[in-house]
Amino acid sequence: MAKPLIVYYSLGRKTKKVVDILQKFTNADIYEIELEKPYTKLTAYTIGLGHCKTGYEPPIKNEIDLSAYDKIFIGGPTWWFTYAPPINSFIKKYDLTDKIIYPFGTATSNFGSYFERFNKECKAKEIKKPLKILRATLNKGLEEAVKSWLNEEYNK
Repeated sequence: MAKPLIVYYSLGRKTKKVVDILQKFTNADIYEIELEKPYTKLTAYTIGLGHCKTGYEPPIKNEIDLSAYDKIFIGGPTWWFTYAPPINSFIKKYDLTDKIIYPFGTATSNFGSYFERFNKECKAKEIKKPLKILRATLNKGLEEAVKSWLNEEYNK
């Protein structure tokens, strides 16, 4: 059985908290999306808005071979009611047509069209029901939320 992979982008480290718990329960390999020109918190709020609206794909600095993985968790923060541009770069750059995708995301209060857009743009064999983590859950109940979702979507 192939080992799972967690692919993520995290600017403020909130998504990384989810990744750490996912890794604890799945023993998955981890790949952090790194950009050639990283966002700062300031550019995320300014340039990032434009990138979200236009579907821009910022160039990824680090490469990964996905051939050893059949199940991939993909997640990141919500920016302007959709997923952050580095997630867009990843799902457009890599061939996921033979993969089962487990999407997850973090948001302050509202995911907007994050997962609808993800399901439309991500070309995969199968896309599971997403794990949605709001800020309140990040602060209390995160491990239980992740475990419940894994039992529902992953450990079948």
